[in-house]
Amino acid sequence: MVSPIACLRLLGLWLCLLTTLSPAQSPVDANSASKPKLRYGDPDYVGARISFECQSCSLPDVIQGILVKAGVRFDFPEAQQWQRVADTVVVNDEPWNTVLDVVLARHQLQATWSELGRLVISRRLTPVATGPGKLGQLLAGLPPVPANITTLNSASRAIEAERLFREGLGYFFLANPDDSRLALVRFAWATRIFDEVEYAGREATALYMLGAAFLDLGQTRRAREAWLRARDFGQNAGNQRAALLSEVSLAYLDALEGKSPEAARRAAAAGLEFFRQVTSRTNLSSRSLVDQELDAMLVTLSGRLFFRLGDMETACQAFDLGLDAYTKLEDGARGIVENAVWLERCAELLGRRTEAQQAIETGRTVQRGARSERLRIALLSWMGKVYAESGDLKKALELQREALNALRQLSDRALETGVQWNMAHIQAALGNHADARRSYENVLKLTEKETDAFWRTQAQEALARLP
Repeated sequence: MVSPIACLRLLGLWLCLLTTLSPAQSPVDANSASKPKLRYGDPDYVGARISFECQSCSLPDVIQGILVKAGVRFDFPEAQQWQRVADTVVVNDEPWNTVLDVVLARHQLQATWSELGRLVISRRLTPVATGPGKLGQLLAGLPPVPANITTLNSASRAIEAERLFREGLGYFFLANPDDSRLALVRFAWATRIFDEVEYAGREATALYMLGAAFLDLGQTRRAREAWLRARDFGQNAGNQRAALLSEVSLAYLDALEGKSPEAARRAAAAGLEFFRQVTSRTNLSSRSLVDQELDAMLVTLSGRLFFRLGDMETACQAFDLGLDAYTKLEDGARGIVENAVWLERCAELLGRRTEAQQAIETGRTVQRGARSERLRIALLSWMGKVYAESGDLKKALELQREALNALRQLSDRALETGVQWNMAHIQAALGNHADARRSYENVLKLTEKETDAFWRTQAQEALARLP
């Protein structure tokens, strides 16, 4: 029998022999011991092969099916928002990571590892539509941020940006092009400040409204540029509302140009679904006033897209929701009038004359009951502008003339500038180029003594485009 001491001596001898072995003689390869284990996302990683079939499944179910088969623990924080997005995956004996990559790429998602070792599925960060001086180009010609604000510290500037943004919304909802010009300046200032203090989420919202103001003024190219930036900032900062608003607005511009009807349909459906989700929750206290205003804009915009696509039934549903959403807002007159006009147009095209009459009477009641004569005239002109967008140019011109007649008893050069601008656009669309020229020249006369050259520039450029 071997004693314990002898056993210890033998163990020591074995350890000594082990340490003197050459690397080639070592039982364990040092290189393989130090080589890190690859995981999903590493360049040379190849996952276990899986077979998987899912026909028209919700996107969260597809992702879960792939990762469960792969044996990977994961989190999908926004899964509920993707429930109505369908996908089909049919694979046989393929690496699971290859299958997942295809699905994620198809829906602009990404997967990253968390500190807890879970694979987190989230929206893919997109390269922001910007570059050196790009924001400066977008804001070219607009006044710089007031000096008394630029000298404040970052926190105070951010507070000022919020105030300026709210001011911009106030002007925007006054429904007159000259007020949209003032809104444009406020949104530009807010955008600039949010950019400086690196508050990307709020910058996305300010950029979206900047684009909306540009579109109000007929500057489609700059509206598109603002929305491209707003979409990217919104996606990167997790501001889904601003990103979706921008996506739907970009789809609308494309639809006006006859591009991508399927993309327009998807965008319109996404906007309508988002609105229904945020307004169907039992606890809506987390929705700020600004959120409610933006949501009302989103559902109305979705309706406009459905109208453009010829889906009048769904357009009616969206405009009904938009009308209700604006009715709940204190400053919702512009939106009520807009949705009322769209509802009338939808109902007429569907042969529902009674509904059409009821809808426009709702709009007229709100327009006539506005809090000031100035707003009543502005809403009348705005109603005409919406008719023009819907294709009824004769009715649109009739309402602009009605607004001009009402202006005779109210001396307001800024309001008259806006009405003349709207009228000129409608006359040009009707092919009445001589009348359009006179209206643009009236804009020049009304603004000839102003220090701000904004309207003179716009009118001169419009005149140059006339045949």
